Formats: sequence, structure tokens, C-alpha cells
Amino acid sequence: MLSRFLIASAVFLQVVAATKYYCDSGEAMCCTDTTTTSVKASRDILTAYSISSSGLSDLIGYGCSAIVAASDGSVSGCITETVCCTGPQYYDGQITVNCTVAVSV
Repeated sequence: MLSRFLIASAVFLQVVAATKYYCDSGEAMCCTDTTTTSVKASRDILTAYSISSSGLSDLIGYGCSAIVAASDGSVSGCITETVCCTGPQYYDGQITVNCTVAVSV
């Protein structure tokens, strides 16, 4: 049973790693989680860190780090959430605002 799981995991990781994404605008980011500004918990987090929700797009990334783009502008996907963000990062990427879902190419 464990061997089947390990084989399936290895195949899945190769498929995910082979996926390419493109950002129309902003920086490609790999985030551990994303949520929307319409969720009360995300509004509470923004308030707790004194980040104004005025003018923010709907998607907020948590635990984000930049992904280096290839010469054609595509980026390799990450295991968690691949997004494109135009807003600033707060607290060393722990909160990144104005994100959109990265387009798969």
C-alpha cells in the first residue's frame, strides 16, 4: 500500500512540476495559501496587521515567495498555490495582496 502511494506521489509531483504558468501582470508567487477579501478571517488578519483593505483585489496570498520566470515569461508551478501579485508584500511575504490566479499554459 505504501509503495503505491509513493509511486502515485512521484508521478503527481512530476505532473505538477511540469505545469507552466503565465502572469499577465505582477510577479509570479508561490503561496502556501490564498483566500479572498470577502472571507471574514482574512479581513480580521488584515485588520490585525493594520493593512487597509481599501483598493485591494479579491485574492490575498499567505506565505508567498517569488518564482523566477523563464525567458518566455512562463513560470513553473509550485506544489501549493501559484498566483500573480501586483500589490506589496507585508512581513517578509507572509501576506501578499492584489493577487490573481496564474494562467496555466
